[in-house]
Amino acid sequence: MNFLKTLGILLLCAVVAIAVGFLLLHQGNDALGHKMIGLATLFIFLVIMPSFIWTRYKNKDLSKFNFHQNKSEEDEDWDINDKSRLN
Repeated sequence: MNFLKTLGILLLCAVVAIAVGFLLLHQGNDALGHKMIGLATLFIFLVIMPSFIWTRYKNKDLSKFNFHQNKSEEDEDWDINDKSRLN
């Protein structure tokens, strides 16, 4: 099975757990409802999200997202106190 499909199924299970937690809150079992909502939210943000980001970017070339990729000679000669550029 594809890893992204597995993550989708895990996300669906976590959303169902959050819904069950809200159902438990509505029925009056506050402690268990809050625990379920909290644990499912932690699972989403500490397990599913990093796994998804790692899966999507593991084979990508991230060097083109650099701010200082190509330095031109014009940038090196730039002077902040030069008033001629204001005219």
